[in-house]
This record gives sequence, C-alpha cells and structure tokens, in this order.
Amino acid sequence: MGETFFETKINPDGTKLFAFSISTPKPEGRGAGGRKGGGGGGRGEGRGPRPDGEEGQSRGGSNNRQEQQMDMLYNALDEKLAETRYCRDGYIEIDTHETEDRVHILGECNDAANELDRLDFPNP
Repeated sequence: MGETFFETKINPDGTKLFAFSISTPKPEGRGAGGRKGGGGGGRGEGRGPRPDGEEGQSRGGSNNRQEQQMDMLYNALDEKLAETRYCRDGYIEIDTHETEDRVHILGECNDAANELDRLDFPNP
C-alpha cells in the first residue's frame, strides 16, 4: 500500500469531516495518458457496494484497476478510522476522485464531536 494522507476538521457545530488519500502505483506499460477522474461523487455509504452501482462492469480494462485502487482506498481508510477512532459510528462518503498518482475520499462522520475529539483532533 502507498503513502497515506489523513486530515480532519471539526466544525463549530460538531460536524466531523475528513480527507483521506493514498498514493497509487502507476499502471505498467502506460504513459501519462491514463484516465483521470472517476469516483462515486454521491453521498453513498462508506462501505458496501459503490453508490453508482458499477460493481463488476469492465470498460476497456481500466475499470478493474480503478476498482482495485478504490478497494485499497476503502480498506486503508477503514484501518485509519479504526486506529484513530475518529468516526466511531461510521461515515458518509461526500466525494471520491482520482488524480494522477493518488485516490482521494472526502467524508463526514455520522457522530458529532465531543470535547475529547476536539482535543485529540485540533483543526489546523
């Protein structure tokens, strides 16, 4: 698994947001002309089938690689959230997207911040 990035933000109303990304290996045998973009984009759940319903469809071979990258992203995020206990009651996926060498997810925790959260996860 690649290098991870995890940033948190707690709003004054107690809403807990996060940004998480992992670096992804470049596809073998391809130049910089690979596909960018993709991702769910909807407010789906953080686990289970992707909200866009494209579970096993193949589009020119790149979808399988993208699915593997998204699986890596969700697995790494689950590990980070278990380790930090930032989202104790799960999360809502706000956006996912892919850049040239990373996959990203933005999310909102289902639980509100308490005083301990504000101490453990101070805003930058």
